[in-house]
This record gives sequence, C-alpha cells and structure tokens, in this order.
Amino acid sequence: MENVTINKIPSSFDAFKNLFRADLIVQWRQRRALLMSVILPVVFVVSWKGLIPTIGAAAVLSICIAVALPATGLMGYSATIARDRERGVFQRLRTTPISRWIIMTSRIGVQLAVILFTTLVTYFCAYYFDKISVPFPNLLLVLVAAVVGGLSFVALGQFIVAFIKSSEGVNAAVRLIYIPLAIVGALGEIGIFGSLVKKIAVWSPLGTTQTLLAAAIHPSAITITTLWALLATLGYGLLFAGIGIAGFEWSTG
Repeated sequence: MENVTINKIPSSFDAFKNLFRADLIVQWRQRRALLMSVILPVVFVVSWKGLIPTIGAAAVLSICIAVALPATGLMGYSATIARDRERGVFQRLRTTPISRWIIMTSRIGVQLAVILFTTLVTYFCAYYFDKISVPFPNLLLVLVAAVVGGLSFVALGQFIVAFIKSSEGVNAAVRLIYIPLAIVGALGEIGIFGSLVKKIAVWSPLGTTQTLLAAAIHPSAITITTLWALLATLGYGLLFAGIGIAGFEWSTG
C-alpha cells in the first residue's frame, strides 16, 4: 500500500502566529513608513514645550501621543491594506484555510505593535526635550491607553477600506478625516475654536484617547468621565472593526 500523507490544517492560533510573524517582517522592511509615523509626535513634543506651564506636562504628553495615533492607525494602516488588496495579496490569502478574522486581526495586531513603538519613542523624546517624567507603572498604563486609543483609529481605517476599493479613494478619504481628527481635535480641546468644538473634540476618538492617556499619566485623576471615555473609545474600535472586517472586499474586481 502507498503511504498517504495527510496535511494537517493548522490551528487558529498557529495560523495567527505564523501570519503575524510574516506581517511583522513586512512591516520592518517598510522602515521609511515607520519613521514617518514617529516624526509627527516628535515635532509636537519639541514645538509644544512652551505650553507645559499653561496646560501641564500630562496634557502636552497625552496630546503628542494622541496626535500620532491617527497618522499611524488611520492613514498608515488603511493605505497599506488598500495597496495590498490591489496587488492581490488578500486574494492569495483567501485561498488558504485561514479565516478572514485571523487575517485581518494579524494586520491590526502589527499596527498596534507599531503604535506601542511610536508611543515609547514619543515618551523618551518628551523626557529628553521637555523633561517630562512618568513613573514606570504609569508608563505601562500609558502604553495600554495608547493601544486602546490606537485601536479606534486602526478600526476606522479598516472601516474605510471596507467600502472604498481604490487606493486613491482611500488616501483621499483618510486625508479628509485626518485633518479634523488630528488638527482640530488637538487644538479644539484647548478651546481655540470655541466651546462647541471643544465639546465635540473631547468626545471624538482623539479626545477620548487623550483623556485616557492623561489619566494613565496621573491615575489619581481618574473620574467617571475617564470611564465613559474608555467605554467610548472601546466602542469606536469594536464598532468600526466589526463592520470593517465583515464588509471587507478581498479584491478590487
């Protein structure tokens, strides 16, 4: 009798682990994009040093970290997904016995790893240039808050690429969304654009993320508003990710 070799289908965990490792390697090879993600918050860290006596070191650090999240999660992630879809990467992945949730969760996980790296670089630059110091336990909370906040922007990027097929259309859409989120959101919370815009900015994805980051820097300042901000941020992430993954088109055809 001939020996018949049966290829064992990998478990979901093994499939995710191998795919995540491959996606990390691809991300590392795109170091120019990673560098661009880090530059923006560093610019804010240097230029906003003068605001520390006015709004406080915690507010400056939280805003600098939060401003980087839309650039990394929204613009960087959506552009990569749209480009890979046009190249047929996702069509080839769909021929493997891997569920769509594992494929997209791997991509999202890599982007969250980039957010962790960007947050650490931002903090060390704030420590070096602005002399902003955060105790180690609080820094761990900052990293958690950055991941939770970053997830909402990654999920928003996933939502956009689910309903806009062309990479040009995706790039145009995220630019239109990024400006009010990052610029108006950061400046609006200070009150530059009036009280109404300030209220909108506070409960936007960027605003709730800033609230979480500020609370992580000073846990003693956690209030019921912080808990509502946490629920709102998680809600943004789960809602956009759920719709974006379920409705994602695997090809542009």
